Parts: sequence; structure tokens; C-alpha cells
Amino acid sequence: MTELRVRVPASSANLGPGFDSFAIALPLLAEYDVRPARAWAVSIDGDGEGVPTGDDNLFVVGARAAAKAAGATLPPQHVTQRSAIPVGRGLGSSAAAIVGGVVAANALLGEPLDRRSLLRVASEVEGHADNVAAALYGAFTVAVPDDAGPVATRIAFPRAWRICLLIPKEALETETARAVLSPNVSRADAVFNLAHAAALLAAVLRSDGALLSIAMADRLHQPARAKLVPDLDDVVGAARGAGAFGAALSGAGPAIVAFAPARLAARVVAAMEEAAHDRGTSARGRVVRVRAAGAQVRRA
Repeated sequence: MTELRVRVPASSANLGPGFDSFAIALPLLAEYDVRPARAWAVSIDGDGEGVPTGDDNLFVVGARAAAKAAGATLPPQHVTQRSAIPVGRGLGSSAAAIVGGVVAANALLGEPLDRRSLLRVASEVEGHADNVAAALYGAFTVAVPDDAGPVATRIAFPRAWRICLLIPKEALETETARAVLSPNVSRADAVFNLAHAAALLAAVLRSDGALLSIAMADRLHQPARAKLVPDLDDVVGAARGAGAFGAALSGAGPAIVAFAPARLAARVVAAMEEAAHDRGTSARGRVVRVRAAGAQVRRA
């Protein structure tokens, strides 16, 4: 018998200048059914090629980390995992699994941890807070580093805007995408990103598409990662040419995310698909809304 059902959204992080800080929740969901068992095990329902089914499954890792943080012993569970989040595309599949495990363990233990503690545990497992913040809180999130653990704030996303996704068929390992980044940045690039990140927040808060069209530029990670996603500049240009306010690499990539007014979203996605196809990239586009809800737990 299922004791818990956990649902966690996908996420798109960075959004241009908000490296390791900004993210949005997306309505591609990972779902986990959890029931008591004699030993930890994970069953994959559907497409789960390459997803571990033992102790190294990120749901299990997250659950055990939460129990440790709570100073409690978590009995073994059997987890059935179903996910619509493609792995290795920059859409937060690992963050969803970690957050799923963290919130499931907290529920099973009687909720000893508050939401900031859950964010801290999930961030420690993931290595950074952007995707896990959006997966946990929903909507648009800003994750702020702090000595006591990250703090996240949740911001409502403009209802009249849509998210245009281009999801390539081929995956890109996050470790590979991180390895190409320089450990140092110039003062000019740091100032550039600081100003553009602030402008992006202002654009979202004011529903200002004109400001957003300026704000989604980046100098900290996208230039280096463009060599791994060779159609990035063409797809971003096509999205903007079709009416998107702006576009950027989704997380570490290779997916690309664009923000557009609802009336132009279908045209934007079509232009992104065409640009990718012209560069020889097999990819599919989707128009979605930002998901307001973060991780949810329901007792069966």
C-alpha cells in the first residue's frame, strides 16, 4: 500500500544572468509513490534509462540526508518513480529527485524540518540551490547564499507570459557543462551580470517585456557553454526574432528557454525548432506556463 505520493516540478535555472541563483518551476512533473519495505529500492515506471535503482538513487540520497539532518532514523521504503522530466537536458531532473526524497522523508518523520532546512539539505546534496529552490517552492525563485544555508524567495510570474522550451534529443552531462567554466571572472563581467540580474527581477515584478529583452544577457556561463550547445546563438536569435522577450540556456543545457507573450508563444517555439533543425539538432519545442506550486506531498 502506498503511504505517500510526492509530486515535484521540473525547473529551469540561471535564465541568463542569474547563475546558480534564479530558477522557475515548470509543469513537467516527477511523481514518487512511497511505501514501507524491508530494504530501500526504487522501481522506475516508464522511461528511466540510466536512473539508479539502489542506494545511489537521488531520491534515496535526499531522503537519508533529510533524516540525518533531523537526527532521526528513517525506515526503508520502496519508491515507484514516474517522471516526465527528461534527464540531462538542463531541466532539473536531479533536483526534482532530491527534493522528492527530502520532502518525503520529512513527511514520514512527522515534519521536523521547516522549509528553509529542507532547502539547505537539498542544496547540500545537489551542490547548488537554484533548481532545488524552484522545485521546492514553485513559481520564480531567487536562491541567496548564506553562512547558515541558502535562503530562497518566491516571486509570482506574470500570467500573460509563457515559457517556450526547446528540448534536444541528445543529453548533456552537467559535470561536462560545469567543467568548461572559468574559475575566475573579470570585474566588468561580474558588474554586467549583477546589473542584468537586477533588471531581470525588475522586469518580472513589473511584467515589463521590454526590460526583459535587455536583461537576459549573460557573461558568466553561456559564452563558455556555447561550444557544447552549438545552436544556442541561432536558437536564441530565432526566438527573439519571432517575438520572444528573451531566451537563454536552461540550466547547464542543452535545453533552451525563452519568455514570450502568450499570443506569440507558438510562433516562437516553431522558430526555435526550425533554427535547431537548420543546425542539424534534433529537438522538440513546448509551450508551458510557470508552475505556481512546488513539491507536494499527499498521504494515500
